[in-house]
Amino acid sequence: MLTHAAPQLTPAQLIEAGRRAEAQGRPDMAVQFYRYLTDYFAEAVEAAEAHNALGRIGAAQALPLIARPRQVRTIAAAAPVARRRLTLRRDPYRTGRALTALLGAIGWLVTMAGTAAVPVFLLLRPAPADPLPVEVLPVAGGAAGGVILGCGVIVASHIARALFDQANAVHHLLALEQERRKAD
Repeated sequence: MLTHAAPQLTPAQLIEAGRRAEAQGRPDMAVQFYRYLTDYFAEAVEAAEAHNALGRIGAAQALPLIARPRQVRTIAAAAPVARRRLTLRRDPYRTGRALTALLGAIGWLVTMAGTAAVPVFLLLRPAPADPLPVEVLPVAGGAAGGVILGCGVIVASHIARALFDQANAVHHLLALEQERRKAD
């Protein structure tokens, strides 16, 4: 238990102790270090890493979302706490995600068509008199433009998907916060 020794430790020492405990295969002890760090040094830079480590270990599901100092000392004390299951609504950005998938598919088709344009042109033209005719230059320029356009559309679809994912995550966080406030 960290009640006596921890107040003398700095956030850097707590995060290091948690890492060592994790490396030694003692997740229960690591959780205590990380939890203490997030409870009492929430503003420290190391608290974000401790929070991520708690999620990685899986302790975040066993403990309240936001613990108040002196409310939760150890996992054993928090285990009996009954938590209500959060019911999330359906994804409000389902249509936007479907459109980004369609946009991405169109971008990939344009990119592949641009890539294949010059070889297809050279294969379909009549008997070659010159090894590289002048007619291939406009086709090559159009192909390069198609590849650039297709890559731009792909990037735009990924940006739009990230925006929808972020907005959906904010909705989930708000729902979690509302649940936490109702529980208090």
